[in-house]
Amino acid sequence: MRYLFFDIECCDGTHICEFGYALTDERLKLIKKENILMNPEKPFHFGYRRPGREIQLTHKEEEYLRAPNFKTYYETIKRLLEEEEQRIIGFSTSNDARFLNTACGRYGLPAIEFKFYDVQKIYKMLFGQAPSLANMAKDLGVPVTDKLHESSEDSYLTMEIVKEICKRKDISVEELCQLAYSVNLGNDLNKQLSFLGEYPETLSKGQLKRIVGEFAKRAKRQGDVITSEFTDKKICFSSIYEKEATRDCVVLIQQIVDRGGSVCCKVSECDYYIMHEEDDENDKGSRYHHAKQVMQDGSIKILSFGEFLSILGLDEAKLKELPIPQVKTKGREQHIEVEHATYCLGDILRKHSNY
Repeated sequence: MRYLFFDIECCDGTHICEFGYALTDERLKLIKKENILMNPEKPFHFGYRRPGREIQLTHKEEEYLRAPNFKTYYETIKRLLEEEEQRIIGFSTSNDARFLNTACGRYGLPAIEFKFYDVQKIYKMLFGQAPSLANMAKDLGVPVTDKLHESSEDSYLTMEIVKEICKRKDISVEELCQLAYSVNLGNDLNKQLSFLGEYPETLSKGQLKRIVGEFAKRAKRQGDVITSEFTDKKICFSSIYEKEATRDCVVLIQQIVDRGGSVCCKVSECDYYIMHEEDDENDKGSRYHHAKQVMQDGSIKILSFGEFLSILGLDEAKLKELPIPQVKTKGREQHIEVEHATYCLGDILRKHSNY
């Protein structure tokens, strides 16, 4: 077993300009460390960062612009991340996975699918907080390099942090990895939906939110319209349902679409709001607060979850029996799936033994 620590830097918070990694053996002895610069083919700007959290890349902009683009390094990165008999570990890794998905989509390349372990999430589970990489290192007494935000150095620092956590908690790296893991599935909505049904714990809050939003946009009616009170109406769910019962939300979106309705997240555009028992009218930033205000002019009707299911002819037991729906894939997406997909769902989870 070996461990691959990797990190990505972007020119603007979205587009990759640097990929670095530190590869170790099972004892975290360094095998190879490499930093790859690439031309993001986008302007460099960091105005999206909050004051006090600005970043400074370690290389000059001209160095990045002289380098090849992501497409040139795609196969190298893909081989690294899809190598068998290794664990992939990073810091705030779901962001790096998102950057890779953006790059693959931008250049028309198949998504790179891999399972990963996020040190930031694991640290929060163990110590109750989720500091930045530099602050985490300082808290643990791990020396911080003067090349912070160089991808290979950040990868190496992540490895040193893992060493120290294991030392303090008297656990192995394998035991540490059992605490939390996630899977990058690219932008394939059907794979994400399948994982939602089979392995929901592998999906981050951000992934769950995107699944609901994307499925609401792409869901199509299955068969003839089932005439209902929701025909030609727009429905908005409490955001609590979307976060805590994402699977049920997706199933119910399909039920609404089958009845000629649609789902959106803007309360002002909806005819019905489906409330959650924990909705707080005093939470001025909530959908429920907005729905109560809009309800006063009669433009929206608020339903309890039980009332909503009754109109659909369902109850909670029947809801749990309904399968996770899928969306029709576009021709190009289907081509990538058939010709280039490296692993099926089971393969991704079985790729490493002893979960």
